[in-house]
Amino acid sequence: MSRQGKLIASVALAVGLSGCGTYSNMVNHFGPDKPVSDMRGTESAELLLATTPPPFCPAPKPAYTAEELASLRVLLYFYHDTEILTEESRKEAERFYTEVIKHYAKEVFVTGHTDTSGSDAYNMALSQRRAEVVKGELIKIGVDPAIIQTRAMGERDLLVDTPDNVRELRNRRVEITVR
Repeated sequence: MSRQGKLIASVALAVGLSGCGTYSNMVNHFGPDKPVSDMRGTESAELLLATTPPPFCPAPKPAYTAEELASLRVLLYFYHDTEILTEESRKEAERFYTEVIKHYAKEVFVTGHTDTSGSDAYNMALSQRRAEVVKGELIKIGVDPAIIQTRAMGERDLLVDTPDNVRELRNRRVEITVR
């Protein structure tokens, strides 16, 4: 069998075994000299629409359930007084960004936080810079900037309650929530 013949046979076998190819298109459009089957114009019948998918071609499953959508969230942590992610958070960010792209997000919320070291005004600006850095990374991977909202929290809404001027890694974070 020629190479072209093997390719055609492979494609026909794959389509035939998949079960999801539309039978009518195979019958009605098989061959350039016969685009429509002979039976098309001579038969009439009541049209019945199935409410369940055929067993050989299951219905597509949604990418995420409602519970999974609600939990598409990550915390990324930063080195003290910087907009640089810790090494562990850098790796987590890469995994999470891949999920964001698969998710086809409609809304992405990026919220920056700091610990209590530094003044309130400084921490507010630092948390905004952290949120903007993460937003920039999301845009680089292809997330539409129009769906990304950033917010700075400074040292408000601490994960670990600490007094002023305490360095706490878990408070130096950006929270990303995807809907």
